[in-house]
Amino acid sequence: MDFQSFVDGVDMPAAVMSVENTPDNHCGDIYIVCANTPYKQSAPGVYHDNILYTDLIPKEPNFEDFCYRCAVQKQFLHSYAEVKAMHLWTETSYIPIAATSESGNTYYLLVCIETTIQAESDRRASVSVESASFIIQTCLNLRCSKNFSESIHKVVSDIQERTEAFSSCIFLIDSTRKKATPLSAKYRNDEARIEDFAEYLTYDVVSSWIDTVGDHDEIILKDDFDMAELEKRNPVWVKSLRGAKVTSMIFVPLTQGETIIGFLFITNFNTERLVEIKEFIELTAFFISSELANNNMVERLAYLSTIDTLTGVNNRNSMNARIDYHVNGKQKVHTPFGIIFADLNGLKACNDQGGHEAGDRLLQDAAAILKKECDGYEVYRAGGDEFVVIMPAIEKTAFEEAVARIRSASTYGKPVCFAIGSSWSDNSTSLRRCMHLADEAMYADKQAFYSEHHDYQKSIENAVR
Repeated sequence: MDFQSFVDGVDMPAAVMSVENTPDNHCGDIYIVCANTPYKQSAPGVYHDNILYTDLIPKEPNFEDFCYRCAVQKQFLHSYAEVKAMHLWTETSYIPIAATSESGNTYYLLVCIETTIQAESDRRASVSVESASFIIQTCLNLRCSKNFSESIHKVVSDIQERTEAFSSCIFLIDSTRKKATPLSAKYRNDEARIEDFAEYLTYDVVSSWIDTVGDHDEIILKDDFDMAELEKRNPVWVKSLRGAKVTSMIFVPLTQGETIIGFLFITNFNTERLVEIKEFIELTAFFISSELANNNMVERLAYLSTIDTLTGVNNRNSMNARIDYHVNGKQKVHTPFGIIFADLNGLKACNDQGGHEAGDRLLQDAAAILKKECDGYEVYRAGGDEFVVIMPAIEKTAFEEAVARIRSASTYGKPVCFAIGSSWSDNSTSLRRCMHLADEAMYADKQAFYSEHHDYQKSIENAVR
């Protein structure tokens, strides 16, 4: 067959490619046999006939799988995917050619390629009716539910069912803390739990995922051959997969911009439906990524609006909202309750002598004491050097013991020194009145402290030096 004349009749960039069928019926070497002028112009000075495709573009297992399915199994295929290593999106049509080599182990296909710099929505949306229906349902589940966790679990469950997989899971990645956390998981066997597989999700395994994915859109394992190929790149991961009895897998990174924020992990799926599954999973993962990124932003904004970023305790806005919730009955502070006001002695001197870095460390140490001694209760930084602790549903003896522990940990001569005021109520005193009494007691304690320790300013200066 005159392949050159055949490919020259195609207007768009196109090439005839050969695929070796190995003795165990897997994809061997893939060559670009010949190409038309538009295709050659995409690689000037590099392209020549009968060139290994990996001499032009990075090795891509999913591309090789489609070439094999098309050339050897005579499937007409189409894909629109990002080639991250080349910063391009490619829309590719795979057309089988009715020709084989004399040896009978080499098959041919026509590959037609169009490239775009950015993803184009109309091309990405070009999926089958069945896939489109599932993807639309996924979007509705993600956007219409008021409970984010419930909506994600519904999507994960739908993926597990549609792929006929043993499991479908979403893991979140926190690169700063170097940990992966399962967000949601659904198993074919309802008795299975994500905790059952914790031993296979060690930090060594989890941290290797990002490097192994690299520039690929996803990792797909269909059989032992693919597993062996992955083992060459990541033996630690494959050992854990085999330990968990994983025989097939789809592993898709979930991204926020260029940053990986999680993974969609599907194991032991119906490999006979791989092409169909790949089509809807890629677009589904895109929408999951968008929703995760949006939820992360909302949670981050909520965190910044309620948490004091220096000390990690609740901030004044959070305290005011808590009081309002109590007053309007939306979230009562259960009685009996106790209130502690703790004001740092010597913060101004520390700032003056050691700079604001020293003052920040002092505030952090102060907050650490309150969090430790009032573990499980509400600690707020009301502003500057003043902290407030609200302790709902606490008996008077336990409350007084907590106040005593704080005094012991922050008395004169300790690195952190608090002026403390407290007030406890069995419901005979309102929350605001109780806070007022604790505030007055704290100021009285501060005046008494400085009256007794005239040298405290000097001791702070010496400590900072």
